[in-house]
Amino acid sequence: MICKEKDEKCNMYKAEPKDYLNYIQFIDELSCGAVYPYSIAEKFQSGDIFSDSSTFLYWHYSGFAFLYGKPDERFLEHISTLLLDNKAENLRRFVLFTADSSVESFFRKTENVAVERRIFFEYGRNESLFNLVLPAGYNLCEIDGKLLGKLKGSVTPFFSWDDPIDFLNKGKGYCVVDGNNAVSWAFTAAVSSKEIDIGIETAVEYQHLGLAAAVAEKMIEYCFEQHKKPVWACRADNIASKKLAEKLGFVETSECWTIRRTNC
Repeated sequence: MICKEKDEKCNMYKAEPKDYLNYIQFIDELSCGAVYPYSIAEKFQSGDIFSDSSTFLYWHYSGFAFLYGKPDERFLEHISTLLLDNKAENLRRFVLFTADSSVESFFRKTENVAVERRIFFEYGRNESLFNLVLPAGYNLCEIDGKLLGKLKGSVTPFFSWDDPIDFLNKGKGYCVVDGNNAVSWAFTAAVSSKEIDIGIETAVEYQHLGLAAAVAEKMIEYCFEQHKKPVWACRADNIASKKLAEKLGFVETSECWTIRRTNC
């Protein structure tokens, strides 16, 4: 059972949003990236925080969940409920991030679970190159309400923002357009007071044209304008994303495990 509020009889409770700022102190900035849990605790974006007073779980609207502390087996069993029950918490997906080998070992023994590696990058320059070059016929535009509705893919602002208005007010994005078609875009997938995680996608038929690099660099420029550090992450087997990150000037800083349902 997951309690709605702290209870001595309940091992794991769900924090109240009014108390989220109190949980900033438990975020480990060196473990699996910090921008997503910070975005919840600082209330830039939606998410839930669970705790048993010694272990802390930050579950972002995107489905990314970050675990800190030393969870006991009962806490991990509660996490298994969120991970494996596709009816839990309004069908939101659950992808657990952890650098703890004991947590990784626990879930490797669990059926219907995939354990993968994820790489984290930070920008390795003091400023963006700002060399935006697009092929003839393409234009780069800021994402507004009209363009937002044209983004069709798995990595869009709808992935990490629960409300389009919230994204337009608190986030930012840019899109390459070909006529009336939105073909490549980059946006604030997660926002904290210090960092911005860049989400990016290009329509399959428009890949390998240099569009992703151009629109991503525009997002990097925006990060510097906001005096925030641009960060990047991808699955370890996503060679295309890794190469693009390195081309843009990002450097690999860490890795962790991600744990998800095999059908998620």
